Amino acid sequence: MLKTIKRVSFIIAISVFFTTVSCLTDEEEIQIVRSPELEASELYTALSNLEAGGYDIDTTDLGIFYVIHEEGEGPYPVAGDTCYIEYEGYLLDGIIFDASSDHYLDGIWELIYKDIPLIEGFDDGIALMNKGTEIDIIIPSYLAYGAYGAGIIPPYSTIVFSAIMHDLKPQSD
Repeated sequence: MLKTIKRVSFIIAISVFFTTVSCLTDEEEIQIVRSPELEASELYTALSNLEAGGYDIDTTDLGIFYVIHEEGEGPYPVAGDTCYIEYEGYLLDGIIFDASSDHYLDGIWELIYKDIPLIEGFDDGIALMNKGTEIDIIIPSYLAYGAYGAGIIPPYSTIVFSAIMHDLKPQSD
């Protein structure tokens, strides 16, 4: 129950800044042009809200931000290991653009780490997860979909993945 409350408060903290955006009329929305400066402002506000909410935000050398909600145990993935991950991807305003439950009956994505190309930021985030880790990975657009966006992800949009590593199996030799 406490984990659920933490997760919900995390999403709320990120989306507080964007509640006013949803009140814009169609004419006002058309005038919004996504830019690196707008993204940087949104990201700064979201991170500030998280810190104000008591979350401990870390960064990787690559430049993603992350919050670990539950520490895992055991080894971290290396190329060739099989990862079993449950995830939900959403924009800073809370709009979900992808979830493992949309693709797999049990909601768990089985992948061979480093075997398939992923967005650079998600790949970097998976490296932080060992078995049992629950994490939020906050990925700036330059490590995700950049100036072009993808599907419902607008250009210059920071994305967030909430993920759980259910299992991790080392590569068989």
